[in-house]
Amino acid sequence: MEGDEDYEIKDIQFGSRRFRAPAKRIYANRNVFLLDVPPNPIACWLSFWMPQLVCSWLQQLLPEWFLPTTVILKERNPNKADNYENEIDTYLHLRSLQGTHIPRLFGEVAVSYAQRRYQISKRPTPAILLENVEGVSLHNLPTEELGNPRLLGELQNIYNLLTKKGVVHGDPRLHNFLRVDQRIVAIDFEFSYPLPSDITNEDELEGLKSEIRKRERQAQGAESKHLVSGVYFMEGGSLVRKRLGTGLRSSSTTTHNEQRSGEGTVYPGSSAT
Repeated sequence: MEGDEDYEIKDIQFGSRRFRAPAKRIYANRNVFLLDVPPNPIACWLSFWMPQLVCSWLQQLLPEWFLPTTVILKERNPNKADNYENEIDTYLHLRSLQGTHIPRLFGEVAVSYAQRRYQISKRPTPAILLENVEGVSLHNLPTEELGNPRLLGELQNIYNLLTKKGVVHGDPRLHNFLRVDQRIVAIDFEFSYPLPSDITNEDELEGLKSEIRKRERQAQGAESKHLVSGVYFMEGGSLVRKRLGTGLRSSSTTTHNEQRSGEGTVYPGSSAT
């Protein structure tokens, strides 16, 4: 296993199943892990031989035996126990959106640390297992893709669904929304709460749109700064770029690189005579 130092082995008790699996921390300051689930031969056999309808019923009844090979493990922070319970309640309330617009919640587990020889408490840590959604955070999208009307429409759709379910996301940041193919998936519901009757989700959505517009302005500002960082003019039959400084140097003065080229720096698209 590459980067073994980044992994720790965890004992997981999930319903009627207990297994040991390597977990890699995703965020440095949060107890969120990528958990590699060992395959279950019985589940594989059932999935192969049983009718799809029967398998779907078994997966609902015994989710611990039909886990994907990789899931997200979120452990309860003892200093933020209310947030942990709140996230579980929100996922249960939004059950109809699981697997499409929010990650699927597989269930609650108890976690023990197999590699820790010394620890004050031997009691297992409560945690939840969530679907590992493979997408790109909106925060990491290029600016030109972030302002795409279709993406903004999908973001609007997410908030329409949350409003219909009477839920406020509570942490409206671009980090908490993933682009998956042609849809948006919302994650992290630790700060969610019921939507009061006297407000709407439009405020949160506008906050996200403002963040997107800010990114666009920053990108435009950086492009403008790049364009005005030099002046171009003809010198010896070539279009030469002179950097802005305290003043433009005389055209009779050349740098070492320009001396080597003989005709000065040629701007792409122009030709020297």
